Amino acid sequence: MLILKLFRFLFGYVSFTASGGFPERFINLCKLNRITLWELKCENSVISACTDCPSYKRIRSAAKKSGMRVRLSRKHGLPFFIERHSRRIGVLIGACLCVCIITVLSTRIWSIDVTGNSAVPSEKITEVFEQLGVKVGVAGSRIDIRSTEIAALQRLPELSWLNINIAGSAARIEVRERKPETKIDADSKPTDIVAARDGQIVILRSFSGTPAQKIGSAVLKGNLLISGAKENKDLTVRFCHASGYVVARTARSTAVSQSSTLSVKKIADEKKSFILDFLIFSVPIGKTGESAYRNKSMLYINGVTLPVGITECSETVYEDSEAQLSEERTKALALLRFFDKCAADFRYLKLEKTDISCNSSDKGCIVSGEFTCLENIGEERAMQIEQE
Repeated sequence: MLILKLFRFLFGYVSFTASGGFPERFINLCKLNRITLWELKCENSVISACTDCPSYKRIRSAAKKSGMRVRLSRKHGLPFFIERHSRRIGVLIGACLCVCIITVLSTRIWSIDVTGNSAVPSEKITEVFEQLGVKVGVAGSRIDIRSTEIAALQRLPELSWLNINIAGSAARIEVRERKPETKIDADSKPTDIVAARDGQIVILRSFSGTPAQKIGSAVLKGNLLISGAKENKDLTVRFCHASGYVVARTARSTAVSQSSTLSVKKIADEKKSFILDFLIFSVPIGKTGESAYRNKSMLYINGVTLPVGITECSETVYEDSEAQLSEERTKALALLRFFDKCAADFRYLKLEKTDISCNSSDKGCIVSGEFTCLENIGEERAMQIEQE
C-alpha cells in the first residue's frame, strides 16, 4: 500500500467531483473503459473520487454518456509541485543542495562510542583510532576495518581484543581488556637479609634461612641479619632464599627551613574564548592560547553523541610576585612543611621518642627533629657463591 501511494505521488494524480445525470452509469462506464478510481464517495448524487492524470483525460467520454458534469477539485503529486514552483529557482536549488548535503553527511561518521573498557580510558582508545583514520567526519566506506583493528591492538597492549562496527553514521568500538598477569617471585635464587640502617635489634623472626644476630645486638648498615646458607644434619651446606623480618630501634633526624620571603604568582588577567565544532571543522570565536583549559560540550539526542558542540576555553595569566611573611606565619608554614615531611618519611615507622626544635630569625625559620623509631631494617641481598 505504501509503495502504491509513493508511485501515485511521483507520477501525480487529481481529485474531482461529478454531479447530475446517472452516477451508477458513470461508474460502470469508468470501469468498462479501465479508468481507475479510488477514494470514491457519493453524497446527494454528487460523486467525489481520485484518478491518475491519463485516466482523467479519458473520463470526459464516460461523463458525457452518463449526463454527468465533471469538475476538477485539486491536483496532487510531485509533477504538479514542480510545475507550481517552477519559477522559484532558489527553492529548487536549495532543495537539491539539501538532498545532496544530507546524502553526503549520511556517509560520514558522526559519533564514536567505546564500550567494554574499565581500566583503559576511552580518550586513550579514541586518540589511537583517530591517528589510524577513524575519526568524526571521515567516510565510513574508506576505513579498512581489518587492518585498523590489527594496528590498534599493536598500539594498545592493554587490550586483548577489539572490534569496530560501523552502522550508518555511528562507529562503535568494542574492546576487551587484557587480564593482568600474576607475577610469581622467583624464590630459587639464594639471598641474604642484611641491615639497611644502623640500629639495635628488638624483634628477629626468620621464616627461611639461619639467623646471624640475636635480639638486643647492635648492628651497622650492611651487617648480615639472616643468612641464606643452612647447614644440614650431614654437615653439608644448602643455600636458600632467606626470608623474615627484623625490627630494630633506630635514630633518625630531619629538618625543614622556610624563608620569610615567599615567591607567589598573582592572577593578572582571565581570558575566555569559544570554539564551535561541527564534524571536522572548528570555528574559533576569540583568541585561544595553547595553555588554556578547555571544556568541551557535545550535543546529545536520545543518548547519541552528535558531532556538534562548543568548547569553552579559559586561560588565566599569572605574574610573579614576592610576599613578606610575618614571624608567626613563617613559623606556621615551616611547621606545616615539617609535619608533612615527617608524615611521608615516617609513614611505616613507629615513633618511640621525639625531640622537635624551632629556631626563628629575620631571614626565616628552621624546624628540626630527632626521633627514635622502631622499623624493619631487613633488606634482601643476592649471595655471591664461589664455585671451586
